[in-house]
Amino acid sequence: MTRQAQGRGIPSLRTWSRAELLLAGVLLVLAAGAWLLTSGLAVPDMRMGILTGMPPTEPRTRSLPIAFVLFLITWVVMMAAMMLPSIAPFTVGVGRLLGTRAGPGALTALTVGYLLVWSASGVFGYSVVRGFEALATGGSAIAVRAGAVVLLLAGAYQFTPFKQWCLVRCRSPLALVIRYADLASRSRRGALRVGLYHGGYCLGCCWALMAVLLAAGAMSLVWMAVVAAAIAVEKVLPRGEMFGYAVGVLLVAPGIALLVAPRLVTVVA
Repeated sequence: MTRQAQGRGIPSLRTWSRAELLLAGVLLVLAAGAWLLTSGLAVPDMRMGILTGMPPTEPRTRSLPIAFVLFLITWVVMMAAMMLPSIAPFTVGVGRLLGTRAGPGALTALTVGYLLVWSASGVFGYSVVRGFEALATGGSAIAVRAGAVVLLLAGAYQFTPFKQWCLVRCRSPLALVIRYADLASRSRRGALRVGLYHGGYCLGCCWALMAVLLAAGAMSLVWMAVVAAAIAVEKVLPRGEMFGYAVGVLLVAPGIALLVAPRLVTVVA
């Protein structure tokens, strides 16, 4: 771990105690279980999107409430799978900085608060997916061009000041503890609130990448892995902001190509 990471409050892996390694291990085990559950829960139409040849949607046999509940359950599991690995070093850093001030269960409450924010975003995510399905009925060219717009907007967002503002706060346990140490150490409810704040920063940082995932295939394990890796590199590794700029370029380039030539994506019959 570099000095830059340590300066943000993320301790070097070589200095982690057994308890910290155990905490990180538990988070990773939970993430692995969530990946397996996502694979089992995702139905075929969740694995394709308007950027990956989504066919025109057939009339739904499930009622809207049932479809929404099934999507939300899968979304919550998916968020755990994607976010728990990247939050492990952050959580260890927060625990190290809080020290004895962190009461029992404070770090668990913080993690729960973080995941609650991402889980709640599934309500909006479901609306986006339904919108993409409606676009797919209008023809492949329309759907692909809509996906191209998603890529362009997500790529452009990577360069915005608000993205960088959220990324700085999402990457730094030190910044979080300096601002919310008293609240986090006061009670589990306080730690839960801090987790909500942290989740809000990370949602502001990564919502555009999640929109790309929805356009590529909301529950596709391949695209989940690609987006989760991009989020983890931005949040954990040194110079994450420079990597974010590179991701922006990689999103804008195919966005322009698909906007001009939507036939590059073949619809699966």
